[in-house]
Amino acid sequence: MKKLPDFSGYGNKILYKMCNDEPKHDNIDIVKSKLWIIGRSYSASIERGAGEGFNIETTANAMINSVLDEYLKELDRYTRIEKDNLNLVLQTHKLLVDIFEKTTTKKKRSLASKYLHFHNPKMFFIYDSFANKYIREKLYKRRYKYTRKYDFEYEKFCLRCLDYRQVLEKKLKGLVSARRLDMDLLYKEYGKDYI
Repeated sequence: MKKLPDFSGYGNKILYKMCNDEPKHDNIDIVKSKLWIIGRSYSASIERGAGEGFNIETTANAMINSVLDEYLKELDRYTRIEKDNLNLVLQTHKLLVDIFEKTTTKKKRSLASKYLHFHNPKMFFIYDSFANKYIREKLYKRRYKYTRKYDFEYEKFCLRCLDYRQVLEKKLKGLVSARRLDMDLLYKEYGKDYI
């Protein structure tokens, strides 16, 4: 199957380039900047709802001192998110959610998915309330086998995305990226088709 374009736009290309140019988590200024720029660009800022005394440096340092880069490097081996590599995707997402919760008092699953997506767009579906609402309503009758070892909301979302991606690929006769799927869900929420 041919790979379909995702039409992510210039702004998203800048975010992909930023994370491609600086993929590691070993420099406090770079990590803080990536958190700030991705969070603000996607209405998921790290400071929103954070506990009293929140400091972005604390979060950035926790990311630097974690195994996040090892997980991301391991995920580079794959070309596409599938059920057989989903556990590693969910493990990586949970690692970041746990860091966010420890340093902000909020899980921030949406920010975690967006942040990770820009570091590895092939392997992370973008979770937000719009996408989750549509896909939950569209696929609510399907039964899935959950591990419940990771962030349960993101696990449910990913399994639904994998199923919905199959539907889209059959309809569009091509491979659908995580970005293309995200754009489709966003447009569907507003009652439109994404072409």
